[in-house]
Amino acid sequence: MVPVIWLINMKSINFSWFDSITLVVSVIICAAATVSAGNYIVYDGAARAEIVTSENPPPSVRLAAAELQSYIKKISGAELPLRTVAEPSVLPVRIFLGRSADAGKLGASADGLAWGAYRMKTGEDWLALIGDDTLFEPRGIYAVNRNDWTNNKKQLWEEAVGIDWGNPVGSKLWDKYNQNLDMWRYDEKGTLNAVYGFLRELGVRWYLPGEIGEIVPEMRTIELPVTDREVRPDYKIRMVAYARYGASASQDEVLWSLRHGMNEPFGYFSHHGIANVSRSEVIRKQHPEYMALYNGERQVLGRTANACLSSEGLFQENLRFVRAMFDMYDVPVVSVWPDDGFTSICQCDLCLGKDNPDIPRGSLSDYVWDYINRMAIEIGKSHPGKLICGGAYSTYWMPPSNIDRLNSNVVVSIVNGRRRYDMSDEELQTLRNGVRRWSEMSDGKVIVFMNHGGGANTPRLFADDLKFNKGLAMGEDIWPPFSRGGIANPGFNHLNYYITARFQWDADQDIDQVLEEYYRLYYGPAAGAMRDFIDFYEIHQQQLGPAETVDQLRQALALYDRAVAAVEPDSIYGRRVALFGEGRLERLRERYAQIGKGRMNIPSTRITSQELLMKELVVDGRMDEKFWSGLQGYLRDNQTGDKVYYQTRFRVGYYRNHIYIGIRCQDEPDEPLNITTAENEDTAIWDGDYLDILIETSMHSYYQISVNPAGALLDFDRSAEGAGLGWSSLAEVAVNVDKDGGVWTVELKIPYTRSDQDPMHEVIGAVPNRNLPWFINVSRQRKRNDYTERSSFSPTGVETFLHPIKFGRLTAR
Repeated sequence: MVPVIWLINMKSINFSWFDSITLVVSVIICAAATVSAGNYIVYDGAARAEIVTSENPPPSVRLAAAELQSYIKKISGAELPLRTVAEPSVLPVRIFLGRSADAGKLGASADGLAWGAYRMKTGEDWLALIGDDTLFEPRGIYAVNRNDWTNNKKQLWEEAVGIDWGNPVGSKLWDKYNQNLDMWRYDEKGTLNAVYGFLRELGVRWYLPGEIGEIVPEMRTIELPVTDREVRPDYKIRMVAYARYGASASQDEVLWSLRHGMNEPFGYFSHHGIANVSRSEVIRKQHPEYMALYNGERQVLGRTANACLSSEGLFQENLRFVRAMFDMYDVPVVSVWPDDGFTSICQCDLCLGKDNPDIPRGSLSDYVWDYINRMAIEIGKSHPGKLICGGAYSTYWMPPSNIDRLNSNVVVSIVNGRRRYDMSDEELQTLRNGVRRWSEMSDGKVIVFMNHGGGANTPRLFADDLKFNKGLAMGEDIWPPFSRGGIANPGFNHLNYYITARFQWDADQDIDQVLEEYYRLYYGPAAGAMRDFIDFYEIHQQQLGPAETVDQLRQALALYDRAVAAVEPDSIYGRRVALFGEGRLERLRERYAQIGKGRMNIPSTRITSQELLMKELVVDGRMDEKFWSGLQGYLRDNQTGDKVYYQTRFRVGYYRNHIYIGIRCQDEPDEPLNITTAENEDTAIWDGDYLDILIETSMHSYYQISVNPAGALLDFDRSAEGAGLGWSSLAEVAVNVDKDGGVWTVELKIPYTRSDQDPMHEVIGAVPNRNLPWFINVSRQRKRNDYTERSSFSPTGVETFLHPIKFGRLTAR
């Protein structure tokens, strides 16, 4: 009979908020339960087990052994020795990791395990943790670093295929290898998942990257469990695309993703695949008929110019590209969905009548998905077993009406297939009906793509959506806000992605229990206050930007301040609460201070919708339609409010979910305009002559759209949690400059939507009205060597245009 004493230091897992308390649990095992020393991994701080691998384990199994050894030592103080199957045992218990002859003899096999699944199996004196550990083997032409593609491999690729196609595999493969770990991102890591699963069962938690997010319990004794089970993820594909993996990656970020069993199967994540063909300079020059026709001209300029999907020549060129990718790289799937910004159908005779303009988010579904499905049929003939990926996105998000079932080799990537925080019940039902229908049409070959961009804390919604989509979607491709190769503002944003990672494995967990444990372990004395803040934020975050919701903003900040007051600043809990407040909350405080000064003495203008006039508008920059005959707003000196020498007038209208803005700028005849760039998304635009359209809606604060006389466009999300230059307004813009340069005019057609399902595209906001107006500014910079004139519709009183508290009021007639 052996009496067993377990000493568990619960300070590390917040059983009590008193930092000095150590709970001692004494468990006396009676004569009826005799225990042998062979039943323990660690006994009273001493190692009783050894970690055993094959003689030449793959890199992921070597990492698994190191991680298991490291965390068992953190938990118990005991260091388990590492050995291979060829070495003699020195301790009574063996922990087998990965495939080996010895593990196989004990019936521990990885057979039938896929997509990261793993097996835990024990015997009287052994534990086997095993999964598929197949190594990725690169092939074809690929770069070993970024410069290698530009300087060497790009030329080899173009010589091999005979044209300047893009290459989403060879150009980016270099960043999928981690030299420190000697692992490809595409390696299977089943055994590593098993080790992390075992450690999680011991109480280890990784809430965010680095030691600050780590919870490690303290146990003097760790029993050998009795188990024989497989663990399979509810989602086969579990991609959270925030972190680099190669040389530029943060190792804390890489390890955090591995510890949660995230994966990136080779070849599955390439969006807007047609761009690899349609952006070819050779194709645009030699075959302009492959590109969309608008206003009598083919779209051969602009990086994301649209293609004509009725062009047989384009189809055959795209088909040739897809086959080349399969042949050279043996990828399982190739994307053929249209380039970004595909919102208008080509106006050529072949495309006439192929759209459905009255179907919201589905006006181009029949047109686009017919193209994708035809491509899949052809690939099925030449490359059986290979897949074609299409995206349900923007104007082709809704399932098509002209296809009952997609070809059996089509994968559907549903952009924003999860909801966001302000979605109405009706919008949620539309979303879920769409996901269900796409799943039916593709036999479940659905990947939910979610571009979160912002810093919304919505853990309960995340869990609910993952539970609903289980069985309908095979995986997820999630893009959180990121910065410097990792999650942006991790203290604030990590909870969403922790919940995502855990519920991708087990969508049926109880979210209340998961969150209760999170608040208790991670925030300690501030658990209640942080729970109250995040619960409040999840419901009210949409209202924490506009000035009209100052009460909610004040309440949110007060809840967070309660959490700050509940902890010692230098404690681990204090550091975690402080980290949460960095970034997003700092900017909300700045916003609150601005709002406190009030919006006083600002001008107003009205947005008009004159359907008969506006449906005739053509965005050509000329402003020669009748609608533009009555310009309303005029610009004054941005700092003083005085009249400026070079006058600027504008008018705003709306029609069918688009804002139309026309701006007329007077300038000096026969004097060259100061144009510093002709390229889109080039910040050099701000060094010359340009216009700013600044928009704060009732749902988002705020957006910046800059345009110069060359027609270059730069759009920027300036919100506290926004995507910065990653956001695209999808605006159409046209500029006309008089022959003598004395007047230049700009027309913009800016799409807007009430749905915030895609925060990376379009202006998010409902039609402005008296109760929920928008706030805008139209500003102009005219810059010469010796003088810069800045003017605005609503002068900010300071040098910059970026002062949202001074934006003018915009309401609809």
